[in-house]
Amino acid sequence: MPRSATLTLVATLAAATLLSAPASAQFYKDKTLTLLINYGVGGNADTEARVYQRYLPKYIPGAPNIVIQNAPGAGGINAVNMLGLGLGPKNDGFTMGYFTLSALESIVGNPAFKVQIWDFAFAAAARGLNVTYGRKDIAPGMTKPSDLAKAKNVFIGGYARASSHDTRLRLALEIMNVPYKLVTGFPATADINKAMLQNEVNFSGSSLPGYQTQVLPQIIEPGIGMLFFQYPTIGADGKPAGNANLERQGVRIFDDVYREAFGKPPTGPKAEALLTMNDIGTKLQRGLMFPKGTPADAVNTMRKAVMELAKDEEFQKEFQKTTSERADLVSGEELEPVFNRMRDIDPAVKKVLQDAVAD
Repeated sequence: MPRSATLTLVATLAAATLLSAPASAQFYKDKTLTLLINYGVGGNADTEARVYQRYLPKYIPGAPNIVIQNAPGAGGINAVNMLGLGLGPKNDGFTMGYFTLSALESIVGNPAFKVQIWDFAFAAAARGLNVTYGRKDIAPGMTKPSDLAKAKNVFIGGYARASSHDTRLRLALEIMNVPYKLVTGFPATADINKAMLQNEVNFSGSSLPGYQTQVLPQIIEPGIGMLFFQYPTIGADGKPAGNANLERQGVRIFDDVYREAFGKPPTGPKAEALLTMNDIGTKLQRGLMFPKGTPADAVNTMRKAVMELAKDEEFQKEFQKTTSERADLVSGEELEPVFNRMRDIDPAVKKVLQDAVAD
């Protein structure tokens, strides 16, 4: 065969090989993927995201470099708006949010929230647990969780008044008829804990990464503070249910602490609103999400990669070491029922939440 014909054949075969390779393998090859975090360095989402940063690349065809970009502010809303509106990050598949989600913003129609959660293209969502904690010297003195019902001068450390974090803490205290003041605007868990150590706030909440890495060593183990309760979800029987692992550690659900203090379970619109928020917030605590209009190839590639990552025992061991729980991931394709529930929330519950945000 003539040399020119041979070169032509080689070039043709090479082109055919390139065209036959999966588009996803070419999409991220020699590229950088930015994980945008909506809270500060050292916060819960940031701590988790850095575990993903180490393990996720090997499951993405093309093995891109992953970098972290923190964009805290407004209780996590700033980064959500940035990504959703294309204010810096583009919908080209090379910026993905790893966000702590606030279902409340979409439910009540917070005007500061310029996009809806269900407008994003989700690669996956992660379930997560939250606990509340506070200083033992909250007057008249805290020795057991149900003492919270007698508390005076409670100062809540929060992120933003309309955030799920702040609203759930406020609703819990209001259901118990506990007077409080909200001190909000903290960018991350570390800042709340610093304020708690300085006795500027004395009550707050955290998901498990922040609890394990900061609350436990800084607040609980030194004897400065204590855990009060975990937020329940709606169990298979329709009743409030807690995480079994936390319950084995002695962390009871809010409803049980309330029952011990008052001799009956919490009832009424605020109790229903709190349980609804807890259920949605736990099942949709974090989102790995792209802005609307991101190439389908990027979204589908990431969906497959994240669900493969969930099977990686090394990743799960490190994640569990960090948070005390394994990463509980749900594919983006399975989230529509949760979004439907948010869109069709009970009007009475919605009214309570709207009033809470407007207070």
